[in-house]
Amino acid sequence: MTLVNVERVAHALNLQRRRVQQLVKEGMPREARGEYDAVKCMLWYIRYLQAAIERRSVRTPEGSFAGEREERVRLLRAHADLREIQLAKERGSLVSIADVEQSLTDLVLTTKATIMSIAPRIAPELVGETSRIMIQTKLERACKEALSYLARQGKMDS
Repeated sequence: MTLVNVERVAHALNLQRRRVQQLVKEGMPREARGEYDAVKCMLWYIRYLQAAIERRSVRTPEGSFAGEREERVRLLRAHADLREIQLAKERGSLVSIADVEQSLTDLVLTTKATIMSIAPRIAPELVGETSRIMIQTKLERACKEALSYLARQGKMDS
């Protein structure tokens, strides 16, 4: 065990003498007034710096540590994303999932009702019809009318 003075410890740790004295108050080992065991001081200082890094770091969901800077960048990105979403809502270029679901439900119900109305509407025209081609033509015309109606409804809604 070789004892050294405060200047040697400060030089070895790349610190000022005053900082070494402050670290002694925080727990850095000192053998006697003005005498330090350089190896013990270095080991203590390494642990001190590791603890300081961990205090300034945040544990990520993956279990690793993210520094304060990375956390700030992540927070700024999240804030920017939220502002973009808010701006898109204000501009009307963003719709809620509930609105889309309601529109799709309305579209499905309208389509179902329109298709189901074809048979009762066309049945009287087909009574007594013996030509397969004429029946097919009338059915196709009724289907095209229904699709045309649905297309017009879609244009009116948007």
